[in-house]
Amino acid sequence: MRWCFVYHDPEPASAAWTLPRGFAAALQAEGVELWSVPFIDPSQVVLPSCVELDRRQIDVILVFYAGRSEALERELLRIRQGTDLLIVNELGDEPQTRHLNAVRAQLSDLCLSPDASSTIFWQSMGVKCVWFTHWADTKIFRLTNRIHNSTERKNIIVTTIGNRKYSLFLRAVLQSKFINKYCVDEENTKLYNSAAIAFQYARWNEITRRIFEGAACGCCVVTNQLPEGTNFNQLLKAGKEVIVYRNYADLAFKLIYLLLKPRKSAQIGKAGYQKVLKYHTVEARAQELVSMVNKLLKKAEPKSLP
Repeated sequence: MRWCFVYHDPEPASAAWTLPRGFAAALQAEGVELWSVPFIDPSQVVLPSCVELDRRQIDVILVFYAGRSEALERELLRIRQGTDLLIVNELGDEPQTRHLNAVRAQLSDLCLSPDASSTIFWQSMGVKCVWFTHWADTKIFRLTNRIHNSTERKNIIVTTIGNRKYSLFLRAVLQSKFINKYCVDEENTKLYNSAAIAFQYARWNEITRRIFEGAACGCCVVTNQLPEGTNFNQLLKAGKEVIVYRNYADLAFKLIYLLLKPRKSAQIGKAGYQKVLKYHTVEARAQELVSMVNKLLKKAEPKSLP
């Protein structure tokens, strides 16, 4: 099976980890013959010709892009009209980008949405869409020390949210116990393995990647309460595998409690870590996608004559 993997890569010369590169490696580990076709500028996307795709015997085009690109849409329409390839689109950062995905969704044989409510929306529009929630790439977001009794894991709270809601409040209340830092590549590994607790705030009331990534590093993840329609309770159990807060007062109370009860935060961190490593890694998502694509390809095969 040969796939063409199309994704946005604004710095192709960089050797740093990116989510699409990590997913490409996981697909290759599943036996997919992958031809990567990154694009730098979303306004200047040029995909391979139909002749070249046929020459390379490509079966599937997989697209990773979070946003609107008319150039990408035109290219996918050309391929849609000129081939019978299976087109799969990962719809990026839904629900906040849902309004940007209408054309790509309609051009796809299969859409992957990280948001359960967006999945239902696209299905109601006649699009074949599945809930394909976020994951942790364990080549970066991995445990480098023991969860319990580690001298390297400090009783502090870390986050990478930047200047968002709650950040100034937590800095004022927790002072040096709260570290808010922008990270790239392996810096993420070091940051999340240095702390007992990882803080997250989803401003769009969405399931964020950082929930799984922090848990994959062994942190006790603390995130805001999400609407029932996100199906978050199907992924991690509040109070057992993740801590959920409702407002400022609830957040302050729970963080102080966890700092005073390091065994409790370690217990929740371990439970979340085990759940994520079992169900929510890049390897798990790659296996899931390959299985779905194989079923669609098999279904599309022409029936043999009697």
